[in-house]
Amino acid sequence: MAAITSIGTVFAGAGASNIKGHVTAVNLSGINTAEIDVTGLADTSKSYVMGVLDGGTIEVTCNVDNANAAVTLPTSGDTSTDAYTLTFGTPAVGNAVPRFSFNAYIQNTSVEAGVDAQVTVTYTLRISGAITVSSVTS
Repeated sequence: MAAITSIGTVFAGAGASNIKGHVTAVNLSGINTAEIDVTGLADTSKSYVMGVLDGGTIEVTCNVDNANAAVTLPTSGDTSTDAYTLTFGTPAVGNAVPRFSFNAYIQNTSVEAGVDAQVTVTYTLRISGAITVSSVTS
């Protein structure tokens, strides 16, 4: 069984120009559904139904470089999202990889600098709406 490596991973889409710098790490997390308790007084065990899907967040870490030194900050009251895609690995014929397509806005920006270290920025994108997952081969 072959594993999918992070080599060739692409973070793109119309909103990708908001992400400044060379992407070094991506973390897609927090995808979950609300839990609705439907237990009745006469029940002897708890019962649940699943509520609305929460798309979660994606964190994108970048090296800040001279060409992209203008870090993007969150926009107060922003109601419009941008389209993004995240494709893990290198798609090719016979080598299917997962692609996540979603709309999001920048919720948080964190810049970090240390002695003998690259200046990095981490963008937290809040996913709004559905996530489309597809299998891509080329």
